[in-house]
Amino acid sequence: MGLKLKDRDPIIFDRRRFPGKECTGIVSTSTFTKLSLPREFVDREFKVIRVTDGRHDVVIETNVLRLNRERVEVWLDRELRTRRPVDAVIKGEEEVLVGTERFTGKVFDASGWKGRAKWVKAVELVTEPLEQEEILVTLDSRNKAGFGWVVPLPDRALVGALSYGDPRPFIPRVGKRILKVHGGAIPRVKPIKTNVPSIGDRTGLIKTFTGGGLFSIAEILSDTPREKLEREIRRQYLITELLERSWRLVLLAFRFLDGKTVRVREEFDFHSLLFSLTKL
Repeated sequence: MGLKLKDRDPIIFDRRRFPGKECTGIVSTSTFTKLSLPREFVDREFKVIRVTDGRHDVVIETNVLRLNRERVEVWLDRELRTRRPVDAVIKGEEEVLVGTERFTGKVFDASGWKGRAKWVKAVELVTEPLEQEEILVTLDSRNKAGFGWVVPLPDRALVGALSYGDPRPFIPRVGKRILKVHGGAIPRVKPIKTNVPSIGDRTGLIKTFTGGGLFSIAEILSDTPREKLEREIRRQYLITELLERSWRLVLLAFRFLDGKTVRVREEFDFHSLLFSLTKL
């Protein structure tokens, strides 16, 4: 991704004072490959995700990794021409205004989601490291279509939760010292058309259940047809709506999967594949 952008010599206008947004950053190895990033930005690879409601467990065998988004952003900021902090105003497909300055050229809107959305809140703790090999995902009947997580890394652990309400009660307890806390809001939306070519959250091509726009960015960079991406996100949105409406029934049915293994070796970021029982 960095090399492709550098070849085009873009100017990046960023309203933030510093680069390096913190996030959990779990993506499939397929998505990572399509981003064309150096492996130095991979903190850890995982083959197993264990999902539990506290009494019953389901194992997902997969190929995912933790991408250090903070370091990627700092690296891109160093490699590319970035102006910050500025409030850029997009005037059209070939014009941007920054104060009294006018810039012309091909414009891409990466300004984030605008408009109505179902917003979920996320809080993540950075703790001391854990002796754990797998990602843990926790479900709770009180947290409709939300979840908690534990991601063990070599030098720390990421422990968090997301919820339509206050996510803090659903953060797993790991008994480790908290080093840092961060969080934010994630929109659950359907894809939209924009007047100016757009990328990232601005498009609404966001993984509905877990959030995150890196998946769609990677697919666009690899020339995946936008129609395919839109279909996948709409499927994810529909599945998430069904989960919201029948959350207690979903958890009731979850017990029948206790001890099962779901194999999702490829395209983990296409979350609708997780609901294919042919992979049990």
